[in-house]
Amino acid sequence: MNGFRPVRGPVAASLVVLACAGASLPATRADAQALPYLPTGDARLRHEVQLQVDEGRMPLGTTWPISTLDIPKEQREALRSTLQPGGGKDAGWFVNGAAKPTRLRTFDDTPREHGELGLQAGWAVDDYAGGVLRFAYAVDPQDDKSFRLDDTYVAWRFGNWWTTLGYQERWWGPGHDGSLILSNNARPMLQASIDRAQARAPDWRWLKWIGPYRWSTYLGKQERGQSGYPHPLFWGIRASARPFNGGLEIGASRTAQWCRPGVCGFGALKDVVLGRDNQGENVAANQEPGNQLAGYDLRWKIPGGVPAAIYYQSTGESIDNGNWRPRKLTQLIGVETWSSPVEGGGSWRAFVEYAGTSCGDIGFRSGNDPEFGCAYENGVFTGGYRRLGRVIAHSAERDARLYTLGALYAEADGRTWEVRVRKGDLNRGAVAGLSPSNTVVPVAAELWNVEAKVSGTISGFTYDFGVGADRLDRVDRTSTITEGRAFLSLSRPW
Repeated sequence: MNGFRPVRGPVAASLVVLACAGASLPATRADAQALPYLPTGDARLRHEVQLQVDEGRMPLGTTWPISTLDIPKEQREALRSTLQPGGGKDAGWFVNGAAKPTRLRTFDDTPREHGELGLQAGWAVDDYAGGVLRFAYAVDPQDDKSFRLDDTYVAWRFGNWWTTLGYQERWWGPGHDGSLILSNNARPMLQASIDRAQARAPDWRWLKWIGPYRWSTYLGKQERGQSGYPHPLFWGIRASARPFNGGLEIGASRTAQWCRPGVCGFGALKDVVLGRDNQGENVAANQEPGNQLAGYDLRWKIPGGVPAAIYYQSTGESIDNGNWRPRKLTQLIGVETWSSPVEGGGSWRAFVEYAGTSCGDIGFRSGNDPEFGCAYENGVFTGGYRRLGRVIAHSAERDARLYTLGALYAEADGRTWEVRVRKGDLNRGAVAGLSPSNTVVPVAAELWNVEAKVSGTISGFTYDFGVGADRLDRVDRTSTITEGRAFLSLSRPW
């Protein structure tokens, strides 16, 4: 492998410890305890979870990762991801390879780099503690960081709360192709979090109408990046609920990049929490705490036994000074339908989704035009709403309009087939002078994209194999780029 460097010091020690620990664990998963969370990144697992939610056996499905205490006990052994350890006795190795890594990343955990290999193990102590140790080496990484602990975490439960430390990937919202506020497009940062372990309804009778609800918050640390500030912090908070235990799931989310020299104490945190980030309006320019997004989303299952749902997400680049609501909105709209598994057969899910990542993308007044160069940008943290070269939210970046048709078929034996077709306009504003430039395409371009993937298990190996093709036409018609891609991911327990 080009660019391979010898592994020394603490990194080598970690690999040896992980390898020895994994070698001592049995390969079977039948008697393994469930880990604290179902991880982000497995489309089949999400499909199965959503079936459980829509049939009333699980409470909520739009906030990932999901606490396994929300899974019925009889389902905890079966409802697991095939991409990461699923139980307290799982351990093994994994390797990924890609020819041209994925340009537009979805809920699926597809490769970000040309190659990656590593070791992983899970552990659990009843329902009170657990975690995942996942150590990887990336080949020719986009961000020049070869050694990684992505998806590694340790969690402890106190009452109905999980407290977690690690590098968890998160996905907030009902979208399948993207999230406007927090997705797994960028690599996860080191974070400490508090999550409600079971999404029960409030005990107080006057609040029982709220139905099962979940509350999650975390504080992460970003790299210096292009902001010019040492290690800014990243705060996120989300609440979701299913009122009256009906078919409507609603969620509200806020995130903030903050903490720079001189503006990093309790006062800055208070300004973040209260939404005081509009310089000249509710805070002085030299006291602007940073960059924050806020928004809401909903998913409504159509009643009457119809296997269909409508979902919507809206996220604002700032909070209005007058009535404390998000403004400069980006928006996502989708419709999905599905089938439940039948005796000895499989199940499927299909969706159509639209995402607009320009501020004011959809206007309800005549003459309202989108504001280009606004979404995912900030004047204080000049690297914008990004981490290590990728947007933390929707992978289409700022100023995109993207239409996606997607489908998944899950066979009874575990094999899963997926396909997506996209048509979109990327970097529509092509705003000059912004640094960094649009990380997907540097100029305005029209996109046609098709992707297909199959995953399953054969001879003890778990595999993901995908292919795709892009056609990019510059809006000024000066050039056209057509390129293909493929990737293969393998893992195997010991």
